[in-house]
Amino acid sequence: MTGPTSPGFGAGRWEGMDAAPAAPVVPAVDALPPAPAAALGAAPVLPASSESPPGSLQPLAKPWLEPSDPRWRSALEAVLRDPSRLSLHSQPIVELSTGAVAGYEVLSRFDARASGITATPDRWFAAAEHWGVNAQLQVRVVSTAVAMRQVLPPDTFLTVNVEPHLLLDERVAAALLEHGDLSRLVLELTEHTRAGDQPGGQARLLDVLEQVRARGAMIAMDDAGTGYAGLSQLLALRPHVVKLDRELISGIDADPVKHALVEVLGDLVGRMDGWVLAEGIETAGELEALVGLGVALGQGYVLARPAAVMLPELGEELVRDIQTWAGRAELDEYVLSLVRSARVGTDPASCEVLLGADGRVRAVRNAGAGGGRSDSGGDVVDPSSWSPPLLVAPSASLAEVARRAATRRPEDVGAPLVCTDGQGVVVGVVAVADLLVALSRAR
Repeated sequence: MTGPTSPGFGAGRWEGMDAAPAAPVVPAVDALPPAPAAALGAAPVLPASSESPPGSLQPLAKPWLEPSDPRWRSALEAVLRDPSRLSLHSQPIVELSTGAVAGYEVLSRFDARASGITATPDRWFAAAEHWGVNAQLQVRVVSTAVAMRQVLPPDTFLTVNVEPHLLLDERVAAALLEHGDLSRLVLELTEHTRAGDQPGGQARLLDVLEQVRARGAMIAMDDAGTGYAGLSQLLALRPHVVKLDRELISGIDADPVKHALVEVLGDLVGRMDGWVLAEGIETAGELEALVGLGVALGQGYVLARPAAVMLPELGEELVRDIQTWAGRAELDEYVLSLVRSARVGTDPASCEVLLGADGRVRAVRNAGAGGGRSDSGGDVVDPSSWSPPLLVAPSASLAEVARRAATRRPEDVGAPLVCTDGQGVVVGVVAVADLLVALSRAR
């Protein structure tokens, strides 16, 4: 299995994967046969509690109850006895240069109606860790995920989360290593507990991961820069895929520091022949910024939500947007690479680029402008927030545009530039700050 054609930020088709048999309808995850009993083992009997009679299911009043709450005991017992109470949903992972679905992350879902518990999956696993059955629960997830490869669409991969310290448990390791072929599987190491906290844990973890790699699986590291995924672990494990934490992604379109940090991480990962995956993308602005940065892979609600079936492709409009943004990013020496969408119209109260009755651009909104002039005359609502437009072509060079922008009056020098095509149709606007940053990188 190979990744995109260039490492780090680079993106291309995920070629070289064994094609799965084509199927007209991708079956639901819940329809898969349960993992073999030998792999799962018998459901353990959890420590008895005087506060929770054996076999009882008591609804949790609050989803944030501590893992030590005794009401988790019978709920976990029930899940381990009945495989139907734990299912796996899948969320698409998208190639940000084309908009194609490159893979899926499997996410655990617990049956709240049957268990009487309403809580997020991470709290279920935290409770399982407290009650000593996290390994058994992880075996069930891993075994089901490995079986799910048979329903993967062609040229895609499947990612499953595993806490590093659980790979030191023989049962979890066996659930993976009993398979001679683990191709198209990506083992994602989460950050909650360090394997190195156990005696000899780091060396044992590296040994298990080496065996997993030898069977064709890839390794991913979750939440780069936080928790388990510190730089020391990044260098020690040399993962194929590095996931960027939501904290880095949130608001990246309006945060130059986050923008720069993602660039630095992408360069580091690229030098390690890996790929960056941005998770938790929730807005179109964040998505556009990441595509512009050349981040290889993306995942988040703005692309697709987790579902019981594997979504084979994104909507046409979203794919077109991604491809448009990616095309601009390839032209990074031209002004088109910096263009951002803008509201265009004839109503000054609701637009950023103001058009006249003839359809020509009259003014551009600029909160820092010192006057209310427009190139075609006439009054403009709230004139102190508007400047005459500086029109630039998509193919104009950054240096040329910067020279033109510098000739404007001082009160207008910070106003966005308006990019128009050959027919005068507005393509978008270019922020002066983005222009300066792009020029500094080109030096």
